[in-house]
Amino acid sequence: MAIGRSGAQKSVGSAIAIALRMTRDDVLEALRYYYVVKFAGARLVPRPMRYALYRSAGMRLQLNSIAPGLFVGGPASNLTIGPGTSINVDCFFDCLAKVTFGREVMVGMGVTIVTSDHPIGPDGRPQSVVGREVVIEDRAWLGARSMVLPGVTVGEGAIVSAGSVVTRDCRPNSIYAGVPARLVGQVKTAEAATAE
Repeated sequence: MAIGRSGAQKSVGSAIAIALRMTRDDVLEALRYYYVVKFAGARLVPRPMRYALYRSAGMRLQLNSIAPGLFVGGPASNLTIGPGTSINVDCFFDCLAKVTFGREVMVGMGVTIVTSDHPIGPDGRPQSVVGREVVIEDRAWLGARSMVLPGVTVGEGAIVSAGSVVTRDCRPNSIYAGVPARLVGQVKTAEAATAE
């Protein structure tokens, strides 16, 4: 007899079956990682080939520019990148939940998108991991090394300054900076510029 995680006894055959299932899952995750992160994201892979490799991995992509070094954790099918969007080098996208980039979004180097979260339970302790969707709307701009946390929507045309940590939704055509990111200004839209 073997002892399971809950402390209940399990047969040796059941323990072996669990170990084999865990090994299979780990091997499949490692293969996915090497395909998406190490192969498709390699610096030697030209952008058109990288685009095709990412699409074959399940990412929802339209014509865009993705620089090398992108880390995609979680199911690649949870990542959607709209047309004209530019992803700079060495970004980290945690795709436990959906991550959606709209049209013509600019993503600076080293940007981190986090969707996984451990909510606090009634006992004050972290609970099991859950995913909360992140949306970056059309023509938003995420500065270098900025971080967007779970459940956040960055509004259309918003700018997040370099190094900022976004913990709450960002209003459209607004500028955010700091840790945590705070509203620091407004983006002049074409309509506002012609009205002046």
